[in-house]
Amino acid sequence: MTSKKLALVTLLTSGMIMSVSATEFNAVDESVETNLCIKAAEGNRVAMFNEMRNSGYSDKFIATKVTCNGENILAFVEKHGKNPEKMLNMLDRRTRLTSITDIAKNTLEEK
Repeated sequence: MTSKKLALVTLLTSGMIMSVSATEFNAVDESVETNLCIKAAEGNRVAMFNEMRNSGYSDKFIATKVTCNGENILAFVEKHGKNPEKMLNMLDRRTRLTSITDIAKNTLEEK
């Protein structure tokens, strides 16, 4: 490949990569939900954690009821987020409930 072709391919490839990562979100209003959506899309877990605490909403409410541009916050982050895997892990794990059953206690009560 000639150096001109190589330079052209490199330029086109870098331009496509830059356009994909150049997504920027602008808040239309200053509502709590909008701020949560912006922080979630930015992909900064610490900033999102702080925004969740400041919102006054429960973690479960945020993960299941907050919508961003008409879709659930989890789907929004998956499509548009900068760090979707880590952010989804953070948001989704907060909706799971864990219960512990004492097996030894239950078997003693049955006898």
